[in-house]
Formats: sequence, structure tokens, C-alpha cells
Amino acid sequence: MSLPEIAMKKGYVCQLNPLCKCGIHSVLLTAYTKDNVGKRFFSCGFMEVNISNMWNFFMWFGDVELIGWAKKLVMHLRTSCNDFESKLIATRNELAIQKEEMQSMSIELAKTRTQLEILLTDKTQSLEFITSEMRKLSRGGIRCMECHIR
Repeated sequence: MSLPEIAMKKGYVCQLNPLCKCGIHSVLLTAYTKDNVGKRFFSCGFMEVNISNMWNFFMWFGDVELIGWAKKLVMHLRTSCNDFESKLIATRNELAIQKEEMQSMSIELAKTRTQLEILLTDKTQSLEFITSEMRKLSRGGIRCMECHIR
């Protein structure tokens, strides 16, 4: 992925945006600080990629400033968005943990199934042996031990 493509993920990049000292077009971003809520500005496209390569390019976009209820609304929406993102991350983490637990349970279930199949095979073989021995005894006639003692 090229640097302009990376920069485009973070803000609006256009051929009309001013060039940074690094040679790529700057990124149009929105400020969310207390004093500059909603104000747009241009910044170096390297800003989010590699801080050490940032050229400290900064320029306000226009002179529009939010005031009063608009400023409060933007801050409220930004806070709500951040809260939603935090909850989304937490939910994804919980799902990952549950997925690991289910995989572990699946492995345990497979082991238990194998053990049960072995036990069933052993019990079946034992039952077949006992049945075979009983048939042999019934062919020769079953006699009580007391009958042999005189």
C-alpha cells in the first residue's frame, strides 16, 4: 500500500490539497480538541504512518469555527462515537475469548467421544466374550457346583 493510500484512510486526500514538505499531498482532517472542535485542517500524510518522518506540516482549512450548540453537538457525537468504538472493541475481544473457549470445548468433546468409543468397544467385546462362554456352558449343560460334590 502506498503512502497516499495510507493517508487516504485517515483523512481526505485530494490533488488540490497543499503539498507537504515531504512531497505528497496533505490530508484534510477534523480537530476534536476543546478549543477547535470541528475545525478542519491540513496535515502531513506521514503523520499516522511514521511520526519520525512527519514534517510538522499544518494549515487550517478556511476560517469556519463552530460555536455554541454546534460545538457541543460535535463534541457529544465524537464522544458517542468513541464510546461506541470502545464497546465494539470490547465485544470483539469477548467474542475472540468465547471462540477460543468453544474451540477448547470442541477438542475436549472430541477426546471424550474417543474415550467413550473405546469404552464401548471394550464393553462390547466383554459382552461378546461372556455371551460366547455362556453358550459353551449351555451346550454342555450347566451344572451346579454342589452337584459335583458327593
